[in-house]
Amino acid sequence: MHLIDAHCHVDLYPDFVDLIEETERAQVYTIAVTNTPSVFRPCVSLTQGKRFIRTALGLHPQLVGRRHRELDLMLDMLHETRYIGEVGLDFETRDPQERALQQKVFAAILERCAAFPDKVLTVHSRRAAADVIDHIGESYPCKVILHWFSGSLRELEKAIACGFYFSVNPAMISSAKGRQIVSAVPHDKVLTESDGPFVKVDNRPARPRDVELVVRGLADLYNMTASQVASMLHNNFRVILT
Repeated sequence: MHLIDAHCHVDLYPDFVDLIEETERAQVYTIAVTNTPSVFRPCVSLTQGKRFIRTALGLHPQLVGRRHRELDLMLDMLHETRYIGEVGLDFETRDPQERALQQKVFAAILERCAAFPDKVLTVHSRRAAADVIDHIGESYPCKVILHWFSGSLRELEKAIACGFYFSVNPAMISSAKGRQIVSAVPHDKVLTESDGPFVKVDNRPARPRDVELVVRGLADLYNMTASQVASMLHNNFRVILT
């Protein structure tokens, strides 16, 4: 069974070396997102030569207030990877200045990435789905994955119309709202993610291999076999990379 983890913070696990080897053995195609540009190259070194793990270049919106000066570094390194993430907006903060700074940084990242249409962006949109969708727009040239989407169904419809993908983790597939969102997403726009170590499975941090739980949850939701779902997800991921 082919497994895909489209969003995992590999470098934030205390046993990241073991995690990398475990993921390689399990043959889980994994996008290792980063939260700041300054850790990107060290993470690339960790995953150098690995067949199933690719490191993404990111600047997490929750860290923009402290790390916005790393934006230039990020833009300078864009040519070093096809994968961008974690980026986006997080409006848990009510500080208008911080929100404005997040939007400025996100807009700059989107603008520069648009010059590289093969880029794959994994995007954070907590309490900011409408703004994220508006920033990206309907004709953005890069592939966009909205990770752990939690917006409204109306916002979801708009994101679907834009052609975005949605990565689903164990927390989503085990919650009523998460399943409602997943049920409304076209099958060919669904991917799986662990979002480890932030998502928990059995009171421990989720690991890339745990996306199998999502595959089985999707199988129940879609009235399909796990193998059929895994094949579908693998095909979705291949389309993203074409």
